[in-house]
Amino acid sequence: MAKGSIALKNLLRRIKNPLSFPYLNEKKAKDGFWHSRQRNGDFRLLTSTKRSTESSQSQERASSLEKKIKFQDGKIAYKNLTTSQLIRAYLVFNICGFRWVVNNSDRLLQASLRIFGTTIVKWALRPTMFGHFCGGEDLRTIQPTVENLKRSGIGGILDYAAEADVGADVTISTASADSDVPTTTRSNQALAREYSYQTERQCDANVKIFETAIRAVHGVTPDGFAAIKVTALGNPILLERWSTALREIYKLFGRMDVDKDGMVTFEEFTNVWNQLFVGDSMEIIINDMFKRFDKKGKGFIDPIAWTTTLDPPLMRRLAGYCKKQGSFAQAVLTTDEEKLVKSMQSRLRRLVALAADLNVRLMIDAEHTYFQPAIDNLVLSMQREFNKNTDCVYQTIQCYLKDARTRNQLFMDQARIENWQYAVKIVRGAYMHQERDRAKKRGEEDPIHSTIEDTHKCYEEIMEDVISRENVQEGREKVNLVVATHNQSSVECTIRLLEEYGLERMESGVAFGQLLGMSDHLTYSLGQNGYKVYKYIPYGPILECLPYLIRRAQENSDLMGSVGYELGMLAKEIRRRMIG
Repeated sequence: MAKGSIALKNLLRRIKNPLSFPYLNEKKAKDGFWHSRQRNGDFRLLTSTKRSTESSQSQERASSLEKKIKFQDGKIAYKNLTTSQLIRAYLVFNICGFRWVVNNSDRLLQASLRIFGTTIVKWALRPTMFGHFCGGEDLRTIQPTVENLKRSGIGGILDYAAEADVGADVTISTASADSDVPTTTRSNQALAREYSYQTERQCDANVKIFETAIRAVHGVTPDGFAAIKVTALGNPILLERWSTALREIYKLFGRMDVDKDGMVTFEEFTNVWNQLFVGDSMEIIINDMFKRFDKKGKGFIDPIAWTTTLDPPLMRRLAGYCKKQGSFAQAVLTTDEEKLVKSMQSRLRRLVALAADLNVRLMIDAEHTYFQPAIDNLVLSMQREFNKNTDCVYQTIQCYLKDARTRNQLFMDQARIENWQYAVKIVRGAYMHQERDRAKKRGEEDPIHSTIEDTHKCYEEIMEDVISRENVQEGREKVNLVVATHNQSSVECTIRLLEEYGLERMESGVAFGQLLGMSDHLTYSLGQNGYKVYKYIPYGPILECLPYLIRRAQENSDLMGSVGYELGMLAKEIRRRMIG
């Protein structure tokens, strides 16, 4: 057996079920790294021995950190912001403190649009919520914001913030009755699997918008990033359909892996095949299918080979052999859907290829969990191709999800096995209300951590997993990590980890990121102290950015403890400027 195959086999044997995707709802490890030792067939997790954040040495470093960076110094944090901007921030944050207004913001906005019309609503939002959290409506109007940040040593992450979602009683698009173009509708949770070229034309238009943003990053903030939202590149219902198909693919591997050792042998494959599938010349079909997955003749199928081989056409072929037309067969994409998936893949690859040519890094945003399997699939395929020698494409992990650490570890393992550079942005998450409401309505398990403390713990564990991974410690690649947070403790934890692992602040490949309009005291203080730091700069038409603005209001309402701290700093700085 080749050396690479042995390494892969050993790695997969470290995990009882390496397919711990969120879509399988398995129990996840909460403590320790995915290290293991084999002893009489027993596999176990070993906790990290590197971290010592509770040691006296770490406490001394924390004390030293507080002396080095004065996050509470409003004079430094807000020195490049005008007094009118500070007053607007103070008012916006206070509005976010009214829970009733925030919880009903969507209905209030819809009512305002019906009563006052779009012109007046846009006039009211432009200098307030939109002006505070968004850079502008297009690349021309965001230029002053980018330049202002550059003067403080802060980079930009350009993000076209218009987005789509799948609603319960919403028609996505409808073609005319005499059209031979398929359409997609959803009504009362009943899904008609049809798509229209109207949606496809809009996706093609969004590609041009993203291309303009990538070129803008290259021109105005070369060390920055462009952010890509996959729901702008394909119909949201198609993404949900594709994600459902991918879940069924992962589940089938789980059934094939009878002994849960992380690989499917020919014997396991044969036994489960005979249970689930029928067909003539069964022995020939089984041998042919197994060889399709086991291309290197290793004698087993690993999860990477499984998920990269079982594409939509092969899934449809397998469904034809099913004894019962259950969830696997029902999840199979139609030929029209396959064409649209390929179009989505082509659009994303076009953007990544442009970014690679211009030496611009791309962040692919995480979105709702019912889209995420398809998004992960797209991101991993781009990273395999474009991250061979650089950090061109960044994955995004939402740490408020219970399965976040497991997924991140699996992605890191894939990168190491396939020999490409892993690059990731970690966030806490921005869809909590929608995710919980959806899970409750569908009678499903809440995918979100039960407490904010669990989310904080997960965030810092993933942070250390990425910083301490083998390729980084052996100097084969940089960390390639963006710590996107408004939490001062997480920022301080990152700085301590950089010190503990002996990594330089500017050369480590670790950067910080905050949203425009939030936690300026962190962003500007980090910039003043020589750390790589970026502001996420959303832009787009005002009304199309409303979902983004609503989430920002909800996030600030949920985090009023930390926002209250910033409110105090804003009030103090406003008084200092106006009174002296």
